[in-house]
Amino acid sequence: MKLTDQLSIARRNLKRQKGRTRLTLISIVIGSFAVICVLTITFTANKTINDYFEKTGLLYSIDVSSTGSNGINEAMVSKIAAIPGVQSVSPNIDMWFYESVKFGDNVANSFQSGAEAANGTTKQIIAFGRDLTEADTGATVLVSKDIANVLTDKNPESLINQQITLVTNSYYNGPDQKRENCDLQTMECKSVEITATVVGVNDGDRMILFPLQFGIDQSAVRSFGEIPTCQGFNDPNATCEDGTIIFSNNPIKDSGFYSLRIRAESSEVIPGIGEALTSQFNMRNQADLETDAGDYYFMVGQDLLKEALKAFRVVSLGLLAIGGISLLVSAIGVINTMLMATLERTREIGVMRAIGATNKDVKRIFTVEAALLGFMGGVWGLLFASAIIIGLGSRFGGSTDSLVSIDVPTLITSGLIPSSIVIVLTTVIGILSGVLPARRAAKLDPVESLRYE
Repeated sequence: MKLTDQLSIARRNLKRQKGRTRLTLISIVIGSFAVICVLTITFTANKTINDYFEKTGLLYSIDVSSTGSNGINEAMVSKIAAIPGVQSVSPNIDMWFYESVKFGDNVANSFQSGAEAANGTTKQIIAFGRDLTEADTGATVLVSKDIANVLTDKNPESLINQQITLVTNSYYNGPDQKRENCDLQTMECKSVEITATVVGVNDGDRMILFPLQFGIDQSAVRSFGEIPTCQGFNDPNATCEDGTIIFSNNPIKDSGFYSLRIRAESSEVIPGIGEALTSQFNMRNQADLETDAGDYYFMVGQDLLKEALKAFRVVSLGLLAIGGISLLVSAIGVINTMLMATLERTREIGVMRAIGATNKDVKRIFTVEAALLGFMGGVWGLLFASAIIIGLGSRFGGSTDSLVSIDVPTLITSGLIPSSIVIVLTTVIGILSGVLPARRAAKLDPVESLRYE
């Protein structure tokens, strides 16, 4: 008997009991839908995260931080830059004192601001305008696209070469703070507005980035105190103006930076750089939980990526197990459907045997029928999953409010296409589930089958 004839018989038999066939298909569709969604999310997320680390240079980065009062001074920065395999080094400054940013009538809150060297240590993904350069000085900024969208009503390109106003919090005591703004009793000051020029918009997340030197200058601390008279006052670390003592210092210049980022020339030299940091500066690798030495620690970007993917993999396996249980239930449903079909078609089996059908032919008819159930369930599961995933990707993917954007082509090529193997899986499940009913049907005695009512 030809395969086309077997498929024709299988389709006809499935149409006999439409209700039961539909219920069985629904169970397969639910299981395949769940598995396809999990696989698509897993494949797409892995590719997207790896691409992000690659594009931003985090895959070749090593972040160094100070654990105590000893900062990372300029001499130490120079020594780290001289380690073989190091391409560039950039100190990082956290400018925590900016509370909001304004442009016209629009205000953005809940963001981070910082400063770093514009030497390519962190690769910026520029959406509009340009990146910061080492020639930039003063309040020149790079703004992330999500902030630019808020400030410009989703027209981020219009922010290029415009001036924005950064508003400090009441604890700001930088070089732009004035004595008349502060209450010396409570040590709180009024907010200060600082104007900055936007030169570029990047694909970062809730971040405003300044040149390193501006960050160093803004880290200077000014505190005020009262004094009856300035006559005879002499303190190299303070000045006296009209009965007010102004204490000034710069923790960055005095103690050094709290963190810096190293960019390696390639992934191959990263282990050597890590060994040099450990041996020359008594640093500890944060990934080594047993190490407890030194005033500094470092984190390798590759290790961070591995940890992120490992955590995501655990969650994915849990979700995949749930989808697998759904497919197991589907397999039981196929077995039940085929066993019922065997009982209902006992007389038909007897007729086929009487006109010359072999045991092998009977087995194939029921096996093909079960495989067709699995195949159809997998196809419908893929169609439903594709429609929902692509719909959500079109609606939310590539959002400018997202640090890692996922577009529809990425979803299809890295997620849905590999996930189409689920169709093969459901077909195999159908075949395996149909083996027992098919063997039972083939063993029926032709004479007894013809007598069956």
